[in-house]
Amino acid sequence: MIIFPQKWTVRQVKQADAKRSEFRPRRSTSGCANLDDMIALNKAVILCPDHARKFSPAKAHYRAHPDRAFRRVIGRCDVCKVAGLSRLFICEQDAIAEEKKLARALRALEYGHIYNG
Repeated sequence: MIIFPQKWTVRQVKQADAKRSEFRPRRSTSGCANLDDMIALNKAVILCPDHARKFSPAKAHYRAHPDRAFRRVIGRCDVCKVAGLSRLFICEQDAIAEEKKLARALRALEYGHIYNG
């Protein structure tokens, strides 16, 4: 049960309730259904090595994280919930934004060294 302020509209209450229940998979929800839900919502996906081999990022419009430091993470697999060293995948739109951010940072580093003489 959530207590809402009196000044909230019915629409705001419904949005808050939907956001609260967005990632509460039930016990009966299978791991694959949870993965499908996360892909539909364009959320980052963490997969153990077994499920990463079965996952096709191109079909789901996903990519491995552009930064090599974030490609392998320690976390729980979104399918089988086993904790350990896993692979991180993000949706293509987020991957493109991260690549641009990385390129801007590298460019700033390069030009920063030239002008610091």
